[in-house]
Amino acid sequence: MKRQLLMLMVGIMFLPALAMAAAPDFSGSWARDNANSDPAPSTRWLTMSAGTGGGGGGRGAAPAGAPGNAAAPARGNAPAGGGRGFAPPAILTVHQDANKLQVVSQGVSHDYMLDGKPHTVPTDTGIEHAEITANVQGDMLVIETTEPYGGMPGNATLNVKEAWSLSPDGNTLTITTTRDVPAEKQTFKQVYNKTQAQPDSICSAGCITPH
Repeated sequence: MKRQLLMLMVGIMFLPALAMAAAPDFSGSWARDNANSDPAPSTRWLTMSAGTGGGGGGRGAAPAGAPGNAAAPARGNAPAGGGRGFAPPAILTVHQDANKLQVVSQGVSHDYMLDGKPHTVPTDTGIEHAEITANVQGDMLVIETTEPYGGMPGNATLNVKEAWSLSPDGNTLTITTTRDVPAEKQTFKQVYNKTQAQPDSICSAGCITPH
């Protein structure tokens, strides 16, 4: 009986460590798979909002191609500057540790504190604020943002939820975004494939520097 009790106590002590070991790690460079991603739904509100600005003090709207951002390139869009064909894939560079997730997209960095607590950051207008909460839930990362619709006082509330998940081999990242906007709910997914691009190789058009 004592031996069984001792084994049970040891097992309980190791449970937190096992849970941490099982947490998904989204670190790496990710290229947006335009062919398998949904076009971001069109939006009519002002783009002067916090978007997916990080919970650790990130400011301003998320750049084009960043998760959850309406300006992400849609399938089949022509590259900037005219012409025909597909837009180059957007690149996300993600650094994750036990406390924070940092996402870099087109040279703009956003930090998310993974403590499950709401963090207040200013919207791009500097007039209003957004609340961002991020934490790991099982095998998913969930980021929730609540902000004024348009980033101005008196606006309706915009709620955005991002659910990040990895494929079993860890080489595909899927971000499912749900937006509760006035009069409708929008849901779309973006798919990213792991790439060998380095953090400093992100260019303004979201392309990959040859390596």
